[in-house]
Amino acid sequence: MVSRLGSRARLWRSLVAAAMIGGLFYTSAYGSDDDFPLGPMTQFAFSVKNDGGEIHSHWLEADTAAGEHVKLSMDAVGSGMKRAEIEGQMDRLVRDPSLLQGIADGQRRLHPGKPRLTKIYIVKQVQTLKHGKVVKTVLQTRVTWNVR
Repeated sequence: MVSRLGSRARLWRSLVAAAMIGGLFYTSAYGSDDDFPLGPMTQFAFSVKNDGGEIHSHWLEADTAAGEHVKLSMDAVGSGMKRAEIEGQMDRLVRDPSLLQGIADGQRRLHPGKPRLTKIYIVKQVQTLKHGKVVKTVLQTRVTWNVR
C-alpha cells in the first residue's frame, strides 16, 4: 500500500528544499570554501579560455637540514594537510607566512626519521594558453618561511 504525504508534510519538504537552494545560491555568490557543502569548491569551479587563459597552481617546496631542496607532499600523509586545505588557505598563508610553521611541525611529527625542514617556500606557477596549448610558464616564489 502506498501512502501519500499530507499537505503539511509536502509544505515542510518544499520549504526545506527552497531554503537549501536559496543557501546554495547565496553561498555561491558570496561564500567561500569554508561554507562547503553549500559553498563552492572553487578548485573545481572554473574554466579556462583556450586563447589567453591562465592556469594558476601553487605548491610547497622546502630546504631540509640535510641540504636538500624538496617538493612537499600536499596530502594528509605527507604534510598533515590535504592539498585542498592548503590551496583554500593560500591567501592566509601568503599574508601570514608564520602559518607555514604548522606544516613544518606536522612534517616533523609525521616523519620523525626524515631531516627536519629549515625553510618552506610557496611556489606559484602560471601557465598561459593559446589554442588550448601551454605557450608560456612563469614560476614565482610568493613566500618563504624560516622554520623554527
